[in-house]
This record gives sequence, structure tokens and C-alpha cells, in this order.
Amino acid sequence: MSNSTIIELRQLDSSDVQRNGFFSTTLDSPVLLEENDQVIIKAVYLDTSESAAGLIHLENDVDVNMEMAKYIQNYNLDQTFVSRVGATTNLREYPNPGVRTPTEGGDNAIWWLADASTNTSTTSWSVTKFNFNLVEGNNRDFGDCNISFKFDLTTPGGVKQFKTIKIKKHRRKKYDLINPVELNIICAGTADAPSLEMTSDPDYLAQHNIASIDFTPYQTKLPAGETIFNLQTETVQFTISAGDYSPAQMAALITDNLSNIEANGKVNALYDADSAATPNLKTNYPAESSFLTTILKNDKALQARAPVGETILQAFVNATNGYILPDKTDKSGSYYLNYNITEMKADYNATPFNPPLDKYVGANQVSMVFDENEQKLKWDSLHFPIYVNESDPTATPPSNDATPGVLYNNPENNAPTVWVYPTGMPIRYSGIAFTKLEPQIFWEKQLGFANTTISPQQNVKCRFPNNTSTLPAHNNSFTITALDGVNITGAFPGLDVGVIKSQTTYSTPPFTDLSTPDTAPTINISTPDTWGIFGDKSFNNSVADEGYFLVDVSPGIRQNLIGAGASSNSTQSIVNRYYTQNSFTSDQGAGSITYTHSGAPELLSNFQVRVLNPDKSPVDPTILQDKNSIFVEIVKTLPQNTIEPSQIEEKAVTRSEV
Repeated sequence: MSNSTIIELRQLDSSDVQRNGFFSTTLDSPVLLEENDQVIIKAVYLDTSESAAGLIHLENDVDVNMEMAKYIQNYNLDQTFVSRVGATTNLREYPNPGVRTPTEGGDNAIWWLADASTNTSTTSWSVTKFNFNLVEGNNRDFGDCNISFKFDLTTPGGVKQFKTIKIKKHRRKKYDLINPVELNIICAGTADAPSLEMTSDPDYLAQHNIASIDFTPYQTKLPAGETIFNLQTETVQFTISAGDYSPAQMAALITDNLSNIEANGKVNALYDADSAATPNLKTNYPAESSFLTTILKNDKALQARAPVGETILQAFVNATNGYILPDKTDKSGSYYLNYNITEMKADYNATPFNPPLDKYVGANQVSMVFDENEQKLKWDSLHFPIYVNESDPTATPPSNDATPGVLYNNPENNAPTVWVYPTGMPIRYSGIAFTKLEPQIFWEKQLGFANTTISPQQNVKCRFPNNTSTLPAHNNSFTITALDGVNITGAFPGLDVGVIKSQTTYSTPPFTDLSTPDTAPTINISTPDTWGIFGDKSFNNSVADEGYFLVDVSPGIRQNLIGAGASSNSTQSIVNRYYTQNSFTSDQGAGSITYTHSGAPELLSNFQVRVLNPDKSPVDPTILQDKNSIFVEIVKTLPQNTIEPSQIEEKAVTRSEV
């Protein structure tokens, strides 16, 4: 006779999870293991519901919604230009740091495309924070998710803008320490309330144990009369059909939907007298894409939104965190620059023909790839490269054979007390960064881009219109945390880019005379390598090659499973990996190796679970999700009652007598 005890080892109930498939469970009541007792892995349920043998499974069509912001890297290029009449004129103008001369260089910092307009009404709002409430229950953790918001910009005619706030994973006991959360936005609204809305899918938030959010205690109506800087954004939308896609197929599909230069209309490179003298009359430009625009095209769009008699200023803000002056003052978000649009338009001439000066801003190379070595998706390029080493820069027409590369910036300016010292290597001309990627479950869970978006914080003040203006009473500008390889891309500044590829000078470091920055030769170095953005999900296609998982449960007993490469003293079960895509992998004990105890009794109180590949390596946590359960059966052999033959005879006699 025997008595059976079933023990559930459930990852979601474990307080000690190293990774999906690696966890331990401490029993409320220890179990005594005695002579001839058996330990069997009764059933295994492995959460492979998000895995399809390396495929991306879309149950339904996915409506993709992406929002992006544009920026320039402010190195020496485009600080000035020579007009058609031969005059050297400032192209980029800097009202805040004071007067600049045409001989000054850039600061090599990232400046973000924004607009500035005066708040003429009392329906603008500041929302600084929000509270969130947790799902009721005994869940130990919360977070590890993004909460998205949308709101109307204060710029007249502005479209809705989106903002994403990352909530890191925390224990439930830390709730009061991180609540409320910084939000820092300025938005339009009504006389009674801001236009702010939370847009995250409630089911998505519930998966991360967040029930609701509330920002009303932290909203304040702003007075009229202040100029507010807003980050400019554009959106892209497309649909991906339901089905199963390899990572490479998904990358190619997304790239194809993003890289069309005529996505928003037919391109046009023609200028006539009317459209040149008044660029607002021009309806098509050399790029018709949300990823790539021009200065005049963007200015036209802003003025089309402006109320009659008013102007919306196109501005670039030094919003990237870390703009530290020589006196250690942080001026991130406190300066803006604008292009000399009046002089750009004035450069037009009908005969002989000379078009108005215009400049690109954004990304001309937009691509996602699947990295076979890392087994991850990667934004390979979201920028406009610096093009170098053209075979004949003086040719007419241009030789058009320059290659992407980097250059050494000439870090010279005439106002070092109000400028950040230019350091580093320019690795792109301009680029984009995403402010929204939706649906969140698709981008974060299925593709692995959970930390890619930027989130502008309306948390600093910028004097307007210049550095002698009164400091605003409220925060009217913004800051952004944007990191290479995390949020933005560029050429990769590897060790090799510091070597000039010349037969006679490859051993000589590149130096120039910084005392004459405008006349010093520019050092250009070609490189095809990019500083891309990797997703955090691995698509490990090789783990299914041998057809099974090895489930290893260690309660401290001494059983060995011996193979060609190694042995183990844990209890194991071999789980067949033949399963339907987008489902759980299960085994009802058919592959379990039974352990029969022999020797001194042992007390079982803690079980350590490891789900392994056949080569004993951990299963990739994106192949294996977190809803894993192992059922272990303890079979105890009960002692049988011993009956002597004489007792049987006596009882038999007694029955017969009756």
C-alpha cells in the first residue's frame, strides 16, 4: 500500500526567480523522505505560449502606430553659408548664448526639433506627476512596463503628442517609495481640465499588476502670456497581417513600411519663382516622409497652423541631458537655435536659376535587421549619416559617391563661458528617436523593444526671445534622455575610425590646427559600422533541434542522470518539445525518471527548479515565459499488517461455526 503527496512548484508563486525556468520553492510544511519512498515528476507545464520555435506569432492583424521626434547633431557643418552674392551669413542663429560670429563652430550636441508659441489663453495646463494603483491580491511584484499618455500640444493647431513613462519592476512593499511618478508635461485643454489621457491597454497594465492611474491632484492651469517650447513629432501607421513570421521577415516588413520616401505624397524637386519666394506655396518637396523633412518644409507646416497674424517659431532645443557648462551649470533644455529662414528664402534667384537654401533634418536611412549572431532584432539605422570621402567634391554635377563615415570636430567657439565645450566625434548629421511604439505588447513582448522610446520632461526654463529676457515663471522647455545604442543610432566610433586609411599616413594620428578652425582641414573617415539599437528578446531558433527540454528539480536527494557529457544528482523529467505553436508545452510524467529513496531519512523543504536545453544550457527567457509549473509526487510506501497463519485459521473456524 502507498500514500501519495502532490507538491506544486509554481514560478509565479516563487519569491526567488533567477530567470524564466530558474526558480525555487520553499514548502510551508516539509516532507519526510524515508526508505523506499519515491519522488516522481508527475506533470510539467512550461509556458512557451509566446514562442513558436523562433517565430513571431500574430493571432490577429496588428495596427502599428509609431511616433518620432527629429534632431540634429550640432557640429561645425551648417553654422554658416555663403549666399549667391558671396556673403558669409549665419545659418544657425543662437539667441540665448548671446551674439555669435560666423567664425564660431558648433558644440557637437544633440538639439531637438521643436516649436515655440505664446500661450494666449488660460486653457494651458501643467501636469507634473501621477499616482497609480495596484491590482488587488497577493502578487509580490509590479511594474516592468511602460505607461503611455496622449495630450494636445499648446502650439496652435498642434496634433496630439504621446509620452511614455517606464515603471521598473519592484516588490509590492516598495509601492509607497515610488508613487507618485514624475510626468512633467504641458498641454492644452479646456477651462476645466487638461487634454491629457492615459492610452495604455488596461489588460497590458493588469499583467504588470497596475490597476489604474490618476493625475488630477498634480494638474495646474497656467497663466497666459508665456512662450512654451514643444517637441515636434510625427506619426507613422500601418497594419501587419496575422500569421507567423520569422524575425528576419518581420524586420524586412517593418523596414519596407518605413523607408518609402513617398509615403506621404509624391516628391518634387522643382522650384519656380512663386514657390521659391514664398515656400508656403510649394506643395511637394524632395522628401515626403515622416522620418525626413526639410527646414523650409517644416516651417511651412508650422505657419499653416498659426492663427491669422501670428507666427509659430521653428526652434531646435539643446534638450539632451548633460549639457554642462565650464562652470558646472546644467543648461540642458535652456537654449534654443533657429535657422535663418529669411536669408534661406532670399537665396532664390530666377535668372540665373538659384534655388532657395534648404536643409534636411531627420533620418534618410531607416532599417530594422535581424542579427544572426545575437539572435535579436536591431534598429540598424535611424539617422542621416555624415557622408565623406567623395571621389571629386568639386565635380559638376557632384560625383555622388561619398560614403557614410565620421569626422573629427574642430571644437572652437568664441564664447566658452556660455557654451558646452565641444567634445567627441560627430557620428551623424541628424536623426530620429521614437516617442511612441504601439501596441505595447507587440513592440515590447514580441519584438523586445521595451526601452527604445524617449520621454521628454517639461521641467526647465528657457528665456525667450533671448538671453536678456525675463526668466519664465513656469517650466516652459524640456529635457530628454537619449543614449546612443539605446534610443538613437549613428556611425559606430570604433577604434579603427581613428586611423587614416592612407598608405603613407596610417600610423600618424589625425591632428589639425585648432587655432584656425574654419581653415583647418577636415578629417573624414569612412565606416560602414553603425551604433544600432538591439531589442532585448532573443529568438533562439536552435534550441528545438534535439526535440526536448530537460526539467531538473533539486530537493537535495542523491540521484544521478548520467549522459555522455555530464551527470546530475537532481530529479529529472524529459519533456518532448513537439507542441502546437502559441501554446504550453506539457508532459504528464511520461518522461519522468523515478527516484526511490534508500538510506537515512531526509527532510525535503526546498525545491530548486531549472528548465534546460538538451546541452544543459538555460532556455532563453523569451522562448520560455513565466507561467511555469512543475508537479512533484512523493509516493510513500506504507507498512503492511503482518498476519500469522494460525490467526487466519482461527478466524476461518470462527466464521464456519457461525
